[in-house]
Amino acid sequence: MIKSQENIKWVGTILFFIAALLLSSNFEYSRYGFVVFAIAHVLLSLLFFKLKDKPMFIQNFVFLFVDLYGIYNYFIVS
Repeated sequence: MIKSQENIKWVGTILFFIAALLLSSNFEYSRYGFVVFAIAHVLLSLLFFKLKDKPMFIQNFVFLFVDLYGIYNYFIVS
């Protein structure tokens, strides 16, 4: 079980790197960085909730709302 938890953390970390690169690149597909961030934050929120790690759960859960706001701004409003 611990190995799979570690793997989930690594997947989240890699997704964060990809999302950050997308957002900072400022090209046609940059807005998809918010989607990648949202996926990573959902993944890690679920893991930290399961692990009862409240600070990390709250951090990822709050950032999920930031991601949803970015998705709203770049996919729905514009």
